[in-house]
Amino acid sequence: MVELVIRIVGSPGDGVISSGDILTLASARSGRYVSTYRSFPTEIRGVDQSLYQLRISSKKILTPADGSDVLIAYNEKFLRDNIASLKTGGVLIFDSSENDNKFEEYKEVVKYFVPLKRLAEEFATEKSKNMVALGILSGLMPHLDILEQVKSDIKKQYRTKGEEIIAQNIIAFEKSYTWARQNIPQKAFLENLVIEKTGKKLVMSGCEAMALGALVAGCRFYSGYPITPATEIMEFLAKEMPRLKGNVIQCEDEIAAITAALGASFSGAKAMTATSGPGLSLMSEAIGLASMAELPIVIIDVQRGGPSTGLPTKTEQSDLNMAIYGTHGDTPKIVLAPINVEDSFYQTVKAFNYAEKYQVPVIILSDVSLGERRECIDAFNIGDIEVANRLKPEIKDTQGSFSRYTKTYTGISPITTPGQKGGAYIATGLEHTEDCAPSSKPQIHAAMTEKRFKKLETAQTEFVSARKYGHDDARFGIISWGSTSGPVLEAIDLAEKQGYNIQALYPRIIYPFPTKWINDFLHNKDILLIVERNYCGQLANTLVYRCTCMNKDIQIHNLMKYNGEPFTTKEIFNKIDQIIKGQYLKFTTHQ
Repeated sequence: MVELVIRIVGSPGDGVISSGDILTLASARSGRYVSTYRSFPTEIRGVDQSLYQLRISSKKILTPADGSDVLIAYNEKFLRDNIASLKTGGVLIFDSSENDNKFEEYKEVVKYFVPLKRLAEEFATEKSKNMVALGILSGLMPHLDILEQVKSDIKKQYRTKGEEIIAQNIIAFEKSYTWARQNIPQKAFLENLVIEKTGKKLVMSGCEAMALGALVAGCRFYSGYPITPATEIMEFLAKEMPRLKGNVIQCEDEIAAITAALGASFSGAKAMTATSGPGLSLMSEAIGLASMAELPIVIIDVQRGGPSTGLPTKTEQSDLNMAIYGTHGDTPKIVLAPINVEDSFYQTVKAFNYAEKYQVPVIILSDVSLGERRECIDAFNIGDIEVANRLKPEIKDTQGSFSRYTKTYTGISPITTPGQKGGAYIATGLEHTEDCAPSSKPQIHAAMTEKRFKKLETAQTEFVSARKYGHDDARFGIISWGSTSGPVLEAIDLAEKQGYNIQALYPRIIYPFPTKWINDFLHNKDILLIVERNYCGQLANTLVYRCTCMNKDIQIHNLMKYNGEPFTTKEIFNKIDQIIKGQYLKFTTHQ
């Protein structure tokens, strides 16, 4: 596999993110696979760095990678912060307008000191420095052949800025490309780098994939409050849903957002809202209402660092307990955890199918690293995607009152929409009888609680099974969830090259907890490593409590990360290596 990893770093306002997005789209449109990682400060003009890492490959890839082959640094501080990521023999492009220091200590990399700021002022404007950097980079790797794609994506990126701004950026890019070809000695590996094109790709972020999945599933109402990092979902739907005669409403807060979506669901629409951790806390009471009134709704939680306002632009997996347990009373719900961008699309479709069929709230747990990551995915045939709808009653003219909450063997009772003749009912948060009358009788509450949870028992018969990776005879197992899948799977591949036999399990349905799948997975395991991005080991604690297989003599290890950054492949492999070497290499390659 031929690939290239590019890291761009600078201060907020240097255009790091916009130039990274342009390069990503251009690389994908040229027929290569891509995967990205973006990081930027919470503050608009904060002192922390903006970072964009892009991995370009001839084959499908799982993560944005650990180290970089090319580092573009706009100032000395962030150069020194990131130089350790640059591989031996890699290429450093530094803005010599900032400092004429040649950094002699960096002897194992190829250094290009380019006056990016001065060239930007000469070719166009100082603000086009990021386009100058793209032009220089493109000039160093002519065989990548992305010039026309970059110019096209500059137009898309700055389409709201006006023709003059677009023209300035294209000029800065073109002249910088020519300058690089004429003035920079071609002595690095980039000059002859060829990454094979493999055809057109779909490229999208995790948030875009979930928004698209909602539309394909039939969602025609979205209500939300802008919150980082979930706002991209609302922005996507605000542009696309009106074309399908749907509605997007920006509400005053998350309580209004979820209750508006519940109102839309009551009226018969497939409805969704999206938020992050603080907003999910505010929605908890209304999630209970959805459960009690048996109204379908989908809630996306793009997790970020917490608690409180926490780290709005950094990643974490610390809302698991909130999603599973964070409502008052016994509240049946379904919680999903997509493992990559493509899975984000399909799991959102399934979320709507589950919500509509079983009339429960469904929570999708994404996070910053998955929601904002851009990846290439295979094209899908929308006509082949199953879309489910809620169960409607057959009402006869001679029928009396409509018993909305009739107990059935599946727990699912038919639901009507307002205006349907003979189908009027009260959707209430109070405990109620089958025909919606409020009741506090003990036998009624017990029976209706059992009815609501019976739906989850029925739903589990069609849940998508947990995804395994590796050989079934492996004695070393890894269990994780969500966006950690990429580095875990790459670490397993790396471990296998070292002679280790590892198997991973990724349950994409977190609640109802997949006890059977996990017990089956663990029945022949001697060592278990649980990988997650939170301090408290939220999945590990739930797993130990719920899985009978944990009572046997399994050696359990935890790998937790809670600094706001995603896992790297190297971190996970090092943990595997440390554990196995402690076991005297007992677990060897599959024969």
